[in-house]
Amino acid sequence: MKPNEVKITVPSSLENLSLIRAMVKTYLELHQVSQRDVFQLLSVVDELSTNVVEHGYEYKPGDIILEIQKSNDIIRLVVEDNGVGFDEEKLSKEEGGMGLFIARTIADDFKIEKKLNGTLFRVEKKVKEAE
Repeated sequence: MKPNEVKITVPSSLENLSLIRAMVKTYLELHQVSQRDVFQLLSVVDELSTNVVEHGYEYKPGDIILEIQKSNDIIRLVVEDNGVGFDEEKLSKEEGGMGLFIARTIADDFKIEKKLNGTLFRVEKKVKEAE
């Protein structure tokens, strides 16, 4: 593990999304990230974690793996699942997809990596210090 990095694995369920959110919020506040950036990053984590529960595992048992790290003024987030994988073609045809749009809009760098089993989302955002 890298300095300032936290990694957790949480059972995939809608009930556990508040646990993930609380951990990320605490991490960001401990690292003195501005409230605006905390709000934006929590929106990203909420969207990606919900995506894992709904689409990655289709509400079936599995794990959400979350990593967060602050390096200088950059927050790096990784949200990962070992679910059914990510179908970009299907997503582009869906009317919704607002969650990924929101994440892409907020992030300075946003990547989706397909895995043999599952999907890995990488997010980087430059943040300001809390006043």
